[in-house]
Amino acid sequence: MRSTIGKRILVIEPSRTIRAIFALHVRQMGHQVVIFQDYEAALAALPRFGQQPPDIAFVALHTERPASGQALMQLRVLCPRTRLVMMVTQQESTKFAVERLANAVLAVPLVKPFRIRDVLALLADVSPGGR
Repeated sequence: MRSTIGKRILVIEPSRTIRAIFALHVRQMGHQVVIFQDYEAALAALPRFGQQPPDIAFVALHTERPASGQALMQLRVLCPRTRLVMMVTQQESTKFAVERLANAVLAVPLVKPFRIRDVLALLADVSPGGR
């Protein structure tokens, strides 16, 4: 298992509760975490991540919000070595369009509600610096 220390993490999530989980638990472990609550703000900021891409990105997918899917697709293009995690509800996880998007951008699904240990397991499997 790889080290979990010092990873660059991007989180795009409208839910205040889930943002707080990342801010409290993940930052306390020594990770650099950048959090967006708004998809449009995240999309505007994503080009700057091409120079120093995140090691892993957690993006909440909401089928009724096209910008959430756009964020995943743009991340895949700008940061091809970044591991993408698509956070979805149980209901949305089985939709064909969601499965197709996950396959297209090579995203790992993380079904809400999730446990912090699920996030930590995903972090442990990623090397800092995309190596």
